Amino acid sequence: MIDKNHLAALRNEAISILNKNNLGNFTKPAPLLYPHQWNWDSGFIAIGLSHYDEEKAKKELLSLKRGQWGNGMIPHIIFDPCYVNYQPGSSSWGCSKSLDFFENVLTSGITQPPILAFAAYEIYKSSKDKISAKGFLNQIFPILKKYHRFFYLHRDPKHEGLACIVHPWESGLDNSPRWDESLNRIHINQAPNYKRVDTDIVPIEQRPKNEDYDKYYFLVELLKKSKYNFVSIFERSEFIMQPILFNSLMVSSLRSLVEIGEIIGEDTSEISDWILKTEKAINTKLWDKEKSLYADYDLKNNKLILKDTIANYSPLFAGIVPSDRINFLLKNLFATKKYIPKNGYPFCSVSMSEKDFDPVRYWRGPVWVNMNWLIYKGLKNYNYHREAEKLKNKTLELVSKSGFYEYFDPFTGKGYGANDFSWTASLVIDFIQS
Repeated sequence: MIDKNHLAALRNEAISILNKNNLGNFTKPAPLLYPHQWNWDSGFIAIGLSHYDEEKAKKELLSLKRGQWGNGMIPHIIFDPCYVNYQPGSSSWGCSKSLDFFENVLTSGITQPPILAFAAYEIYKSSKDKISAKGFLNQIFPILKKYHRFFYLHRDPKHEGLACIVHPWESGLDNSPRWDESLNRIHINQAPNYKRVDTDIVPIEQRPKNEDYDKYYFLVELLKKSKYNFVSIFERSEFIMQPILFNSLMVSSLRSLVEIGEIIGEDTSEISDWILKTEKAINTKLWDKEKSLYADYDLKNNKLILKDTIANYSPLFAGIVPSDRINFLLKNLFATKKYIPKNGYPFCSVSMSEKDFDPVRYWRGPVWVNMNWLIYKGLKNYNYHREAEKLKNKTLELVSKSGFYEYFDPFTGKGYGANDFSWTASLVIDFIQS
């Protein structure tokens, strides 16, 4: 366990990183690799900010309103026009083809996992001035309710309470092996014309492969040609997924939205209906009885994607795992040769038992602080406090040893990807405060 003085120094370093990455109204995820505003990054960042600068935390979330589409979608990127070399840039998305796009702000044409309402409620809970914080809730509530309604109106084609994604980047876990089968069904006659800039900053072995990027750009073109009309996208695309992580975060955020609504005196009955519908769908459609594991659902192939990855444990964070499933889930999570290497660090983002496991390459094996944080919160939900504390301490030890990297080698603890990564810094602060 790290001593108090060391923890204080780690917290100060985290604050310094967030201050350095702050651009006024929002915080970029990292100095070079991610120069714009990302949706779920801002959610995680706001949670850390809430512990020492409430006004910055509020501004972080409220700044997303400027990019919100008419249909309620909050895009995964709101572009900073000062940075023109990022790829794919705003011109690649062709968002002006969508009737829902507001032309005065440059954005991508997809979204990310919904963590924003959870973050907004965390800001309120951490606030010292509840009157001011309540004013913030009044501002953010209609933005977030409209955002969540988007999923039920535009991303739930079966009307079953499960949001679907139309691009791997929407999952937040871009090159996860969960998407391989679907992406392999995409056949490209001519490779898209683009230039990767990420591999000028980070070694290629730590990033998605070139063939992955070919598919990513192919899907961007498909979305653009479909004018972001979901009916057209559903007909033309091989990638239509109902992810377990995305929908678990949806439930958690909606519960926070209910709490927010009750504080400010808003009717939350519609939101409560959404929660019941999604929770039921997760525990029926996204549960595999044979493997006793949650999974994603491939809507174009009509089957569960049975890959053992850390995302499968996200219902713990949402607090929606029935009591008779907890032991099965945790037995698998803590099993030897799965997610915790001997003398290494928890949790691998893909089980070491999977043939696709890679301890270096992005979402195919490395440890991510945000996923550890989600599992930590989930363990606490079910009163596994000893295991939660051990996970927290190992995560803080990892960052203290290697730095505030984007992700880490589970065997050695070496940091990979971007350094001075904002959500790593932010969630370290929240770990320390918890």
